[in-house]
Amino acid sequence: MANLPISNVRRLLATKAGDIRISAETVTLGVEAAEEYLARLGERAASIARGHMRKTIMPEDLEAAKKMLI
Repeated sequence: MANLPISNVRRLLATKAGDIRISAETVTLGVEAAEEYLARLGERAASIARGHMRKTIMPEDLEAAKKMLI
């Protein structure tokens, strides 16, 4: 699995954490969690696209997959 940029994950976590610092290990776990979520999102969206007899994931497939995973 490709790694998401650590700096992006750190920035996103820091934005939501306010004045609380974030450890390096926490950022690594955040990257792993985000990658896992995106993989599941992609799998679900692909399944939805296949169900509509398409070979391309469309925005509405991703939106539907997102609602299923939340």
